[in-house]
Amino acid sequence: MTTYERIKELCEKEGFNISNIGTVIPGLSVKKASVTGWKNGSKPRPEKLKAIAEYFGVTVEYLLSGEDESVHIQSVQDNHGIIGHTHAPVTIINGSERKLSEQAVELLSIFESLSVVNQAKLLVYAEELKENI
Repeated sequence: MTTYERIKELCEKEGFNISNIGTVIPGLSVKKASVTGWKNGSKPRPEKLKAIAEYFGVTVEYLLSGEDESVHIQSVQDNHGIIGHTHAPVTIINGSERKLSEQAVELLSIFESLSVVNQAKLLVYAEELKENI
């Protein structure tokens, strides 16, 4: 199955046609010509893959290869139960309730750039650091 076919299948499960993906997924700008390119074998740009993966709750790795790194999470030092569901959506309110420090924002940025396996490793390491305080 190709990347295009996986994205198409996810769209159909959500009840819309892949040609409308740019209007359905918030913040994603995709022209129908780009979708045709995907159908003909080109790959979506990394930022588009990330937005599509986040919308559908899958990994970029799944979209590209059909494999999901989250199945390997338990092998990362058993992850100490840190990651229950790797694709659970999280909303952070950065406003009147709590202002994130620059360091926290930077850490979140780094964390989000990592693969799922490396995110698990980082969380395990952070837990170990916390225990050694």
